[in-house]
Order: sequence, then structure tokens, then C-alpha cells
Amino acid sequence: MAKISAKIIFGCNKFFLITVCMLLASCASLQPKLEQPGVKVAGLQLLPTQGFSQPIEVSLLISNPNDRDLSLRGISYTIGIENFDLLSGVSNELPVLTAYKETPVKVVVTANVLQLVKLLEHFGRNGIREEVNYNFAAKLDFSAWLPALRVNEKGAIPLVQKRK
Repeated sequence: MAKISAKIIFGCNKFFLITVCMLLASCASLQPKLEQPGVKVAGLQLLPTQGFSQPIEVSLLISNPNDRDLSLRGISYTIGIENFDLLSGVSNELPVLTAYKETPVKVVVTANVLQLVKLLEHFGRNGIREEVNYNFAAKLDFSAWLPALRVNEKGAIPLVQKRK
């Protein structure tokens, strides 16, 4: 009798384990495949100073290349020049990113004064070239069912007008 109940318990545990594994595998396949949104910095505007802090409003254009609207819970972002992270910020007041559209988003960043001093020292040692490299990194958090997306944009800002 004890052998029969041990077999039943062992069989139930095995069945339960297999069921849980199948359930987890099926849930993982439900996550939709999303294409990474594109982010462009469209403009910068100085806001009134607050003590020693200089807030800057950054206008972004976020394009949603997906077939569904995306609701953002939050965004964290950093803007750097010559590999010095100068501006950073976070926001949870964001519009819905409409499917197949470019959505304007305004966020406020604060300047990292220490990094700014390091950048000025860098330019003092190396001089200023005809163009300056920049980078934009952002983490976009969506609803609980969608994974966060990381966006990285790099480029160069020409400081001298090219001759024709």
C-alpha cells in the first residue's frame, strides 16, 4: 500500500513539474517581437536656472516602427559629447507612442558640472576639431508585459561649415 501511494505521489509531482514548465514556456512565447523605436534629438532649450543647476529642455522625436501603440511608463536618458556624459534625466510623464508615427516628446535634463569641466579640460589639451562626437542613450520602459528597450544613437556635430 505504501509503495502504491509513493508511486502516485511521485507521478503527480512529475506531472506538476511538466505542467509548470509547459506553462512558463508558453508565457515566454506570448511576448510580442518589437522593433526598436528611433530617437532623434530635435532641439535644446535653456530653462531658468535653479541654484547651481542649469535645466535644459530636450525636444525628442520618437518614431514607433511597430504595428501597435506603445505606452511608456518611463524613460531614462543620457546625452554625451566626446564620451563625456554631460546631460541626464528621467521622466514618467510621457505620451503614447502611436503606431507608425513620430511622436514629439519633451524632457528636462540637468547638466553634470564635473563632466563639463572634464570636457573643457579635454578640449584645452586636444583642441577643438571641425566636428564634435555626440552620443544619446535611452532606456524606454513599457508596460509590465513588454521588455524595456535600449536606444543608442551616435553621430558627429559639424562645428565648421564645409566649403563647396
